Amino acid sequence: MALPPSTTVPLNTVRTWTRDGFLISTDTSLIPIAALTEAFNSEQMYWAKGLSEHAMREMLSHSLCFGLYSPTPAPPCSQEPTDAGPTKGADSVADTPHEIAEYVRADGQPGRTSSTASPSPSTNLIGFARCITDHVTLVYLTDVFVASEWQGQGLGKWLVSCVQEVVADMPDLRRSLLLSSAAGAAKRFYGQLMGMDELGGSAVCLSAKGPGCTF
Repeated sequence: MALPPSTTVPLNTVRTWTRDGFLISTDTSLIPIAALTEAFNSEQMYWAKGLSEHAMREMLSHSLCFGLYSPTPAPPCSQEPTDAGPTKGADSVADTPHEIAEYVRADGQPGRTSSTASPSPSTNLIGFARCITDHVTLVYLTDVFVASEWQGQGLGKWLVSCVQEVVADMPDLRRSLLLSSAAGAAKRFYGQLMGMDELGGSAVCLSAKGPGCTF
């Protein structure tokens, strides 16, 4: 008896989410290359380095990308800093060797809503996440960041929640992976949002550094 085919979302499907005027979209044509290159060259994304425009476009075209866009150029001046999150210290997300630069508030809420809205020409790229995937069996999450001036609003948590929503639509997925420290905020963060944990047992992850590795 033949098995029914797996139900998957078509590869060319653009996914969008909106919240309080912010937009997340998988449409790579919306990503401003210059702004993303600037982020790759920043100290915040210490694991990455800027690429040529051609290389950047090639990278985007072969990846599942999530752009986070703001409704305004900068946060409102009246915004009050919050002390609701964990104290930044030795195991801060931004200080551990993994590929996310968002300092996550413990009480941040995803608050996602699906939408077909598109950003206006004046909308700014303030965050990004990239999945290297075959869209069926494997997802490797990397290059996650939220611009420092927009951190502390739960946007990183929302961004990764949107990534997980897409990952959850892959019925034949074997593993989702990322490079992270073995302990601290990153492990708790991805464990909560994506169900990730250390490999454990006899399994090991092997790697070799390439010319683009910076740490």
